[in-house]
Amino acid sequence: MRQPLDRRRIRRLIMVQGVLLLLVTLVALVFGRTAALSAFLGGGTALGANALFAFWMFAPYRAQQPGALVTRFYAAEAGKLILVGLSFAAIFTGVRPLSAAALFVSFFLVQVVSPVVAHGLAKETPRSS
Repeated sequence: MRQPLDRRRIRRLIMVQGVLLLLVTLVALVFGRTAALSAFLGGGTALGANALFAFWMFAPYRAQQPGALVTRFYAAEAGKLILVGLSFAAIFTGVRPLSAAALFVSFFLVQVVSPVVAHGLAKETPRSS
């Protein structure tokens, strides 16, 4: 099984993504309700896909079956990409009005910037024995 430290790191990352999602949504509110909703949907798509990936990857597995872990990784990544694609398709077909800029900027920030922030927080956090 994976170390508890790995689970703490992934929980921290998901938490940072959630906080960043809320912050981006609040900042987008300055530009109006459409921008805020679009930002929430974009960041929420990234957060949901990453949470799904983490759930699949951090489920218990047998260390004697490393091939199964690799298969699970590819399946989790494929599931994540499918979820993102379906989410964007649903958003673009069902949400009117929509701010594509707010949607994609929020998705990018939650997907790319939050791991950098979480990694920085992990460096600053003192290790406990």
